[in-house]
Formats: sequence, structure tokens, C-alpha cells
Amino acid sequence: MAGTINARIPPGVEQKLAEYCARSGATRTEVLVRALDGYLEEAGSGGDAYALAADLIPSRGTRTVRSDRVRELARKAFGASRAR
Repeated sequence: MAGTINARIPPGVEQKLAEYCARSGATRTEVLVRALDGYLEEAGSGGDAYALAADLIPSRGTRTVRSDRVRELARKAFGASRAR
């Protein structure tokens, strides 16, 4: 069963939505459902480990670890204690 949501959209966002719908042929409902679903998926999962660390990885990779605190930094970033 589908639910109904009433939301106020700022005029600038509404204009962008209308322009996108006109270009793509999608309905406002389709676009809003896809956007909300994508947002909730990403927010709920926190992203995968690669996405969370992507800005820390050089574009050509690296042969050695450049920090002697890598374990400490990883624990801090991912909020987990060391498990063995």
C-alpha cells in the first residue's frame, strides 16, 4: 500500500524538479521517490568501507602505508574496537 506525504518544497528546488521532469519525461512522484529512496539507502548504510575511505586513497594507489597510526585512524573512522 502506498502512502501519501505532503511536503513544502522551496521554490528553487521546485523549479529544478520541474525542469528535470520536463527534460527526462519522469513524473514528480517518480523523481521524488527515487531521490528519497537513494538518500535513505545511503544514510542508513553509512556507505561501504571504500566510499568512506576513498578520499584517503591516492588515485594511483600506494605500495606502503604512509601513516604509523593507520590502525588508530581506522578505528576512529569506523567506530569499531579491535576484534580478534
